[in-house]
Amino acid sequence: MAAKPKYLTIANQLEQDILIHKYQKQLPHLDQLALIYQTSKVTIVKALSFLQYKGIIKTVRGHGTIILTATEIELAKKDNANEHVGFTERIKNSEFLTSNIISFDLREPTEKEAAFLKIGKSEQVYDIIRQRLLNDFPVRLEYTIMPVKVIPGITKAVLEKSIYGYIENTLQLKVGRANRTFRADKSDAYDQLYLKCAKTDPVFEVEQVCFLSSGLPFEYSQTRNRYDQGELTLNQV
Repeated sequence: MAAKPKYLTIANQLEQDILIHKYQKQLPHLDQLALIYQTSKVTIVKALSFLQYKGIIKTVRGHGTIILTATEIELAKKDNANEHVGFTERIKNSEFLTSNIISFDLREPTEKEAAFLKIGKSEQVYDIIRQRLLNDFPVRLEYTIMPVKVIPGITKAVLEKSIYGYIENTLQLKVGRANRTFRADKSDAYDQLYLKCAKTDPVFEVEQVCFLSSGLPFEYSQTRNRYDQGELTLNQV
Protein backbone atom coordinates (compact mmCIF):
# COMPACT_ATOMS: atom_id res chain seq x y z
CA MET A 1 0.00 0.00 0.00
CA ALA A 2 1.20 3.49 -0.82
CA ALA A 3 2.54 5.48 2.09
CA LYS A 4 0.28 8.18 3.48
CA PRO A 5 1.37 11.69 2.43
CA LYS A 6 3.45 13.37 5.13
CA TYR A 7 1.08 16.33 5.47
CA LEU A 8 -1.74 13.93 6.44
CA THR A 9 0.45 12.34 9.11
CA ILE A 10 1.26 15.81 10.47
CA ALA A 11 -2.43 16.81 10.30
CA ASN A 12 -3.43 13.73 12.30
CA GLN A 13 -0.76 14.48 14.92
CA LEU A 14 -1.86 18.11 15.16
CA GLU A 15 -5.47 17.01 15.60
CA GLN A 16 -4.47 14.66 18.42
CA ASP A 17 -2.44 17.41 20.07
CA ILE A 18 -5.47 19.71 19.90
CA LEU A 19 -7.70 17.01 21.41
CA ILE A 20 -5.40 16.54 24.40
CA HIS A 21 -5.26 20.34 24.80
CA LYS A 22 -1.58 20.65 24.01
CA TYR A 23 -2.72 23.66 22.02
CA GLN A 24 -5.60 25.82 23.22
CA LYS A 25 -7.35 28.61 21.34
CA GLN A 26 -4.50 29.10 18.87
CA LEU A 27 -1.75 27.13 17.13
CA PRO A 28 1.90 28.23 17.21
CA HIS A 29 3.35 30.18 14.30
CA LEU A 30 4.07 28.34 11.06
CA ASP A 31 7.84 28.38 11.65
CA GLN A 32 7.43 26.94 15.15
CA LEU A 33 5.17 24.15 13.90
CA ALA A 34 7.73 23.23 11.23
CA LEU A 35 10.36 22.88 13.98
CA ILE A 36 8.08 21.00 16.36
CA TYR A 37 7.03 18.43 13.75
CA GLN A 38 10.41 18.41 12.00
CA THR A 39 9.08 19.14 8.54
CA SER A 40 8.94 21.93 5.97
CA LYS A 41 6.66 24.97 6.10
CA VAL A 42 5.06 23.79 2.86
CA THR A 43 4.03 20.52 4.53
CA ILE A 44 2.67 22.43 7.54
CA VAL A 45 0.60 24.67 5.26
CA LYS A 46 -0.93 21.59 3.59
CA ALA A 47 -1.61 20.00 6.99
CA LEU A 48 -3.30 23.17 8.26
CA SER A 49 -5.36 23.42 5.08
CA PHE A 50 -6.58 19.86 5.60
CA LEU A 51 -7.54 20.61 9.24
CA GLN A 52 -9.33 23.75 8.15
CA TYR A 53 -11.41 21.77 5.64
CA LYS A 54 -12.20 19.29 8.43
CA GLY A 55 -13.59 22.22 10.42
CA ILE A 56 -11.10 22.03 13.31
CA ILE A 57 -9.22 25.29 12.80
CA LYS A 58 -9.48 28.51 10.83
CA THR A 59 -6.89 31.00 9.70
CA VAL A 60 -7.64 34.63 10.49
CA ARG A 61 -5.48 37.23 8.79
CA GLY A 62 -3.48 39.11 11.41
CA HIS A 63 -4.47 36.69 14.17
CA GLY A 64 -2.86 33.40 13.14
CA THR A 65 -4.49 29.97 13.23
CA ILE A 66 -7.44 29.75 15.61
CA ILE A 67 -8.67 26.47 17.13
CA LEU A 68 -12.44 26.29 16.81
CA THR A 69 -14.66 25.67 19.81
CA ALA A 70 -17.07 22.71 19.86
CA THR A 71 -19.92 25.02 18.83
CA GLU A 72 -17.92 26.51 15.98
CA ILE A 73 -16.94 23.03 14.78
CA GLU A 74 -20.60 22.01 14.62
CA LEU A 75 -21.40 25.16 12.62
CA ALA A 76 -18.48 24.42 10.30
CA LYS A 77 -19.82 20.91 9.74
CA LYS A 78 -23.19 22.34 8.72
CA ASP A 79 -21.58 24.89 6.42
CA ASN A 80 -19.51 22.21 4.71
CA ALA A 81 -22.33 19.67 4.48
CA ASN A 82 -23.10 18.39 1.02
CA GLU A 83 -26.66 19.63 0.67
CA HIS A 84 -27.40 17.21 -2.17
CA VAL A 85 -26.41 13.85 -0.77
CA GLY A 86 -26.93 14.56 2.91
CA PHE A 87 -23.54 13.72 4.38
CA THR A 88 -20.54 15.84 5.15
CA GLU A 89 -17.59 15.53 2.85
CA ARG A 90 -14.74 16.64 5.08
CA ILE A 91 -12.55 17.45 2.10
CA LYS A 92 -15.27 19.16 0.06
CA ASN A 93 -14.16 22.37 -1.67
CA SER A 94 -10.51 21.67 -0.84
CA GLU A 95 -8.12 23.29 -3.29
CA PHE A 96 -6.22 19.99 -3.17
CA LEU A 97 -9.26 17.90 -4.20
CA THR A 98 -9.26 17.01 -7.89
CA SER A 99 -11.18 14.61 -10.08
CA ASN A 100 -10.25 12.21 -12.87
CA ILE A 101 -12.90 10.88 -15.25
CA ILE A 102 -12.04 7.23 -15.67
CA SER A 103 -14.92 6.47 -18.02
CA PHE A 104 -18.07 8.13 -19.37
CA ASP A 105 -20.47 6.10 -21.53
CA LEU A 106 -24.08 5.68 -22.57
CA ARG A 107 -25.68 2.25 -22.26
CA GLU A 108 -28.82 0.40 -21.27
CA PRO A 109 -29.33 -0.15 -17.51
CA THR A 110 -28.95 -3.42 -15.67
CA GLU A 111 -32.08 -4.91 -14.12
CA LYS A 112 -31.06 -3.57 -10.69
CA GLU A 113 -30.35 -0.07 -12.02
CA ALA A 114 -33.63 0.04 -13.92
CA ALA A 115 -35.52 -0.95 -10.76
CA PHE A 116 -33.80 1.68 -8.61
CA LEU A 117 -34.27 4.44 -11.20
CA LYS A 118 -37.79 3.30 -12.18
CA ILE A 119 -37.00 3.24 -15.90
CA GLY A 120 -37.38 0.73 -18.70
CA LYS A 121 -34.59 -1.69 -19.55
CA SER A 122 -34.21 -0.16 -23.03
CA GLU A 123 -33.86 3.44 -21.78
CA GLN A 124 -30.33 4.83 -21.85
CA VAL A 125 -28.32 5.81 -18.82
CA TYR A 126 -25.05 7.65 -18.27
CA ASP A 127 -22.39 5.34 -16.83
CA ILE A 128 -19.80 7.50 -15.06
CA ILE A 129 -16.73 6.42 -13.11
CA ARG A 130 -14.67 9.11 -11.41
CA GLN A 131 -11.61 9.03 -9.19
CA ARG A 132 -11.25 11.69 -6.49
CA LEU A 133 -7.79 12.72 -5.32
CA LEU A 134 -6.69 14.79 -2.35
CA ASN A 135 -3.47 16.55 -3.26
CA ASP A 136 -2.84 13.90 -5.93
CA PHE A 137 -3.50 11.01 -3.52
CA PRO A 138 -6.59 8.86 -4.40
CA VAL A 139 -9.27 8.85 -1.72
CA ARG A 140 -12.54 7.92 -3.42
CA LEU A 141 -13.92 6.05 -6.42
CA GLU A 142 -17.41 6.99 -7.63
CA TYR A 143 -19.69 4.88 -9.83
CA THR A 144 -22.69 6.93 -10.98
CA ILE A 145 -25.70 5.96 -13.10
CA MET A 146 -28.21 8.59 -14.28
CA PRO A 147 -31.15 8.23 -16.70
CA VAL A 148 -30.66 10.37 -19.82
CA LYS A 149 -34.35 11.23 -20.08
CA VAL A 150 -34.35 12.71 -16.56
CA ILE A 151 -30.98 14.49 -16.69
CA PRO A 152 -30.34 15.32 -20.37
CA GLY A 153 -27.23 16.95 -21.75
CA ILE A 154 -24.47 15.69 -19.46
CA THR A 155 -21.07 16.00 -21.12
CA LYS A 156 -17.47 15.66 -19.98
CA ALA A 157 -17.40 19.43 -19.59
CA VAL A 158 -20.26 19.13 -17.09
CA LEU A 159 -18.45 16.33 -15.25
CA GLU A 160 -15.32 18.45 -14.96
CA LYS A 161 -17.35 21.09 -13.09
CA SER A 162 -20.37 19.99 -11.04
CA ILE A 163 -23.17 17.63 -12.02
CA TYR A 164 -25.39 18.95 -9.24
CA GLY A 165 -24.66 22.53 -10.22
CA TYR A 166 -25.72 21.64 -13.77
CA ILE A 167 -28.89 19.93 -12.52
CA GLU A 168 -29.98 22.84 -10.34
CA ASN A 169 -28.65 25.86 -12.24
CA THR A 170 -28.93 24.78 -15.88
CA LEU A 171 -31.79 22.27 -15.83
CA GLN A 172 -33.57 24.18 -13.03
CA LEU A 173 -34.40 20.96 -11.17
CA LYS A 174 -34.51 20.77 -7.40
CA VAL A 175 -32.68 17.93 -5.67
CA GLY A 176 -34.55 16.19 -2.87
CA ARG A 177 -33.93 13.27 -0.52
CA ALA A 178 -31.66 10.26 -0.86
CA ASN A 179 -31.83 6.67 0.36
CA ARG A 180 -28.46 5.29 1.45
CA THR A 181 -26.88 2.05 2.50
CA PHE A 182 -23.48 2.05 4.24
CA ARG A 183 -21.27 -1.02 4.28
CA ALA A 184 -17.71 -2.22 4.63
CA ASP A 185 -16.28 -4.32 1.81
CA LYS A 186 -13.03 -5.90 0.66
CA SER A 187 -11.07 -4.02 -1.96
CA ASP A 188 -11.62 -5.18 -5.54
CA ALA A 189 -9.41 -4.86 -8.61
CA TYR A 190 -10.58 -1.30 -9.35
CA ASP A 191 -9.97 -0.23 -5.75
CA GLN A 192 -6.48 -1.66 -5.91
CA LEU A 193 -5.80 0.12 -9.20
CA TYR A 194 -7.43 3.50 -8.64
CA LEU A 195 -7.36 3.84 -4.83
CA LYS A 196 -3.95 2.19 -4.38
CA CYS A 197 -5.46 -0.29 -1.95
CA ALA A 198 -3.74 -3.50 -0.96
CA LYS A 199 -5.66 -6.74 -1.50
CA THR A 200 -6.27 -6.97 2.25
CA ASP A 201 -7.44 -3.37 2.68
CA PRO A 202 -11.09 -2.72 3.50
CA VAL A 203 -13.08 0.03 1.79
CA PHE A 204 -16.12 1.95 2.99
CA GLU A 205 -18.94 1.92 0.47
CA VAL A 206 -21.95 4.23 0.27
CA GLU A 207 -24.72 3.04 -2.04
CA GLN A 208 -27.47 5.56 -2.69
CA VAL A 209 -30.47 6.46 -4.77
CA CYS A 210 -31.10 10.22 -5.09
CA PHE A 211 -34.46 11.79 -5.88
CA LEU A 212 -35.61 15.11 -7.25
CA SER A 213 -37.99 17.12 -5.07
CA SER A 214 -40.80 15.70 -7.21
CA GLY A 215 -39.91 12.20 -5.96
CA LEU A 216 -38.45 11.09 -9.30
CA PRO A 217 -35.20 9.10 -8.91
CA PHE A 218 -32.35 10.58 -10.94
CA GLU A 219 -29.18 8.91 -9.65
CA TYR A 220 -28.01 5.53 -8.50
CA SER A 221 -24.44 5.48 -7.23
CA GLN A 222 -21.84 3.50 -5.35
CA THR A 223 -18.96 5.38 -3.75
CA ARG A 224 -15.89 3.44 -2.63
CA ASN A 225 -13.77 5.23 0.00
CA ARG A 226 -10.30 4.37 1.26
CA TYR A 227 -10.57 3.41 4.93
CA ASP A 228 -7.69 5.69 5.97
CA GLN A 229 -8.45 8.90 4.07
CA GLY A 230 -11.09 11.35 5.31
CA GLU A 231 -14.43 10.52 6.89
CA LEU A 232 -18.15 10.81 6.26
CA THR A 233 -20.60 12.19 8.81
CA LEU A 234 -24.29 11.51 8.28
CA ASN A 235 -26.58 14.52 8.72
CA GLN A 236 -30.27 14.21 9.47
CA VAL A 237 -32.34 15.48 6.54
